[in-house]
Amino acid sequence: MKESPLHSLHCRLGAQMTDVGGWNMPQQFSDLIDEHLAARATCGMFDISHLGKFRLLGNGALERLSHDLTANLNSCRDGHCLQSLLLRDNGIILDRMTIFRQSAGNFFLLGSASLADSDFEHLKKQLDKAPLELINETDSLCGIALTGPDSHKVLAKVIHDAELPRRGCFCSFRRGGQRCTLSRSGLVTPDGYELFCPAARGIAWFEQMLAAGAVPCGHKTGEYLRISHGKPDMAHDMQNLTPAEANLHHLCSANIPTSAASRLVSLRCHTPGHPLSPGDTVQTLDGGSVGRITSAAQAAGSGHSYAMAYISSPHTAPGTHLQIVADGKTVPVMVESAEVV
Repeated sequence: MKESPLHSLHCRLGAQMTDVGGWNMPQQFSDLIDEHLAARATCGMFDISHLGKFRLLGNGALERLSHDLTANLNSCRDGHCLQSLLLRDNGIILDRMTIFRQSAGNFFLLGSASLADSDFEHLKKQLDKAPLELINETDSLCGIALTGPDSHKVLAKVIHDAELPRRGCFCSFRRGGQRCTLSRSGLVTPDGYELFCPAARGIAWFEQMLAAGAVPCGHKTGEYLRISHGKPDMAHDMQNLTPAEANLHHLCSANIPTSAASRLVSLRCHTPGHPLSPGDTVQTLDGGSVGRITSAAQAAGSGHSYAMAYISSPHTAPGTHLQIVADGKTVPVMVESAEVV
């Protein structure tokens, strides 16, 4: 497995480690309830160095990406970021990507950890003989994400030479002669922040944020945030789906089918003590099978469970009451969203 630039620090902090997309990443640092509370109520901090990170440079970069990705990049101004999809030739999603537009000739792209190599090769093949440079920065950059209402306070204590970006924007600044990027792309939570810096500077940044009050959080807490916010994951939720089936057709500018027999939605179980699990059957209240759970997480402390589920389209309206069959018992759930964001 690959190791993050922060690996030695994670070990010193006593993190339990696990395989995340082929990377040896923190599963949990401390008490899970403490991590969940920090991520929701103060400031939780995550290592996101394992994400695929690429830069496309050169005249024609905008046109090339506009051809390869589903979003309308012409509507994205310099200094802004947006979500898009990378599709196979048959219209199946290859990966969900976050795009940072520095200029029409300079783009930074984030993809899934487990798909970094295939994403890079796919993008590289699309370049043809265009005078463009595609750089794989996955191993050379460290990524740190902050989430929670006190995130801006933590950043204000450690960053004095850059204004905190607005939601959907990013800024670049230099620290110690090296370029860093601070963004608010909604990668982990809608109001969170992300910092990308040279790998060799990652530990210093992480330690400064620890000293400023950030609480280190692992993959378990990250999965809880992802699923409770209705964000699908390539490894668990979106394999072999079209944009419409993944409920992500809103990330496509045009010429993409929007109808689908089944769609991904987020579900919530308000009954404490009934955890949901991938593979659980989703039913209507009269017992008719309409789909299955693809990924699930439980809120530490409250016992409320959340899930992503692939279910028949007629049952995807927000507020629809359904039930899960787990261990021979039926558990009531409700559709939280019909369009996953």
